[in-house]
Amino acid sequence: EKMFENIREDIVSKNYKILQKIDHYSMSTDSFLLPYFSNVPKSSKKKIIELCSGNGGISIILREKSKAQIEMLEIQEDLVELSRRSIELNKLTGINVKSGDIKKIKDYYKPSSFDYVICNPPYFPVKNMPNQREKFNHSISRHEILCNLSDVIKSIKYLLKQNGKFSLVHRTYRISDIISECGKNSLAIKRIRFVYSKESSDNSKIVLVEGSISNVSDIKVEQPLYIYKEDGIYTEEMKKVYGIDS
Repeated sequence: EKMFENIREDIVSKNYKILQKIDHYSMSTDSFLLPYFSNVPKSSKKKIIELCSGNGGISIILREKSKAQIEMLEIQEDLVELSRRSIELNKLTGINVKSGDIKKIKDYYKPSSFDYVICNPPYFPVKNMPNQREKFNHSISRHEILCNLSDVIKSIKYLLKQNGKFSLVHRTYRISDIISECGKNSLAIKRIRFVYSKESSDNSKIVLVEGSISNVSDIKVEQPLYIYKEDGIYTEEMKKVYGIDS
């Protein structure tokens, strides 16, 4: 059981907790913003898949707003196991996690089999990596070592039903890459929301996008989302994102 030393339980939503490894990349703001932003289907007849699911936090939070069947795909075996344990901890049903590589998506799932695909992918191109002294797991979760944006977008296209939707959270500076990769795969972004640290921030660091299979460009840019008030406490909206009752 060496794998499960250094584990802590964290509350992630009104009803649910997850297990996180202390030496791993743990859930960040993005993992809370994405399920909050995403208009996932609610019905138990629908199917959602989360790619690059890490420790399972996003899918577990989605259970707060959807009864859909949820699949998760994650390449790091220890995170898959941790997700399984978090699912058990919360006594959740209809959520399943698979260990696998997004580049082999066709081996695991039939084409056009999901109503919604959600993903918080690794953000940073490998060329931006700090020295490899850093923990390798942390790097896999943060950098495009085992899966890059193009792999993610191709997988989304393969998995989505014709009238399905997808959502991603990414770094704002990659927005042109996201739009061009979507275009190459007949996907179109329909909703976009820029996230700022606070109202006085010079620029947005995080972007949330939702889209579908479409060749029509009709992007709605929604209100900006601010994480902090000027005095450094969470905005009212951010409290909702974190499920904090204000």
